[in-house]
Amino acid sequence: MRISILINNFNYARYLGAAIDSALAQASPSLGAEVEVIVCDDASTDRSQAVMARYGSRIQTWHSPDNRGQASAMNAGLARSTGEWVLFLDADDLLAPDALATCLPLMAEGVAKIQFQLQCITEAGRPMGRQIPYLLHDGDVRPLIERFGTYGSPPSSGNLYRRSAIARYFPLDEAAWRRAADTPPILLSAFHGRIVNAPRPLGSYRIHSSANRARGCFGNISARHGDMLRIEAHRRATTLALLARVDGIDVASPPLHAPWNLRSRALSLRTEPERHPYPADTLASLMRMQADSLAACPGYTWSERRAAQLWLLAVLLVPTSWAAHMAISNTSSRIRRWFRQLRAHLA
Repeated sequence: MRISILINNFNYARYLGAAIDSALAQASPSLGAEVEVIVCDDASTDRSQAVMARYGSRIQTWHSPDNRGQASAMNAGLARSTGEWVLFLDADDLLAPDALATCLPLMAEGVAKIQFQLQCITEAGRPMGRQIPYLLHDGDVRPLIERFGTYGSPPSSGNLYRRSAIARYFPLDEAAWRRAADTPPILLSAFHGRIVNAPRPLGSYRIHSSANRARGCFGNISARHGDMLRIEAHRRATTLALLARVDGIDVASPPLHAPWNLRSRALSLRTEPERHPYPADTLASLMRMQADSLAACPGYTWSERRAAQLWLLAVLLVPTSWAAHMAISNTSSRIRRWFRQLRAHLA
């Protein structure tokens, strides 16, 4: 069996070598599978090509003639790969040395994707003491997608796909997916088999945008909650349209918003109301939406649901300056720690 690790890169020369090293480290003699590493460079203007050249024939490479976005690199990688299983590794992320070895026993019949949490690290690679995502859903997650338009899944580097579960959706439209192109395989693989969770974090997610972190925005794409909400709406609508076009499966506009998106929605309303994309939102409507969402979303304990409601209520009621300070807690492990502290206090 062959496993393909496809690294997409644009101007990440400072991280790329570490990502390639972590991918090559998977090919141990005891793995029982062949590993191919393909680096797809989206017309970088830094020293990325020099970094790639150091590895010679140990990796395959592809260079875009001009910058076309994330989907272009993912399309090129999948087209050149031959693995039965595929992992899209972002050039600023890392895999644990035993990531594939841990996933290999989970590659059972009927499994479309194996997913694992990622440890958060700083720009310099130091552990931050937390991991993403907050929840990992598994099994048949199609009802969750129909209900929320999403489910508990890690970003790109935490997903190992059975090739047959995602190949039908490629090549992705480059114009629609210049960024956040990990969304279609994450969501649509679930319509071709079960999702399986690995037992522990098996990689690292690098958070190198201090502006995003200070505002409590997830990841490195946007530092504004309103922009995050717009991106999320685009991701959901465009992916479900792709599902309808390719598979003939029509998923109506999901009736609920995921709890983690409602946190961003509340922060957007409070911290930048002039940029908020949902002008009809009020304290009452957001609290009602959150109550419905938490009741329908598996994985939360009773105390976690109550704590989440208290957190949202606080964000909506405190002075604006306080709400901005509370935004920093809008990350998975920070909120989990907050939940645990409150639960211990209530007990």
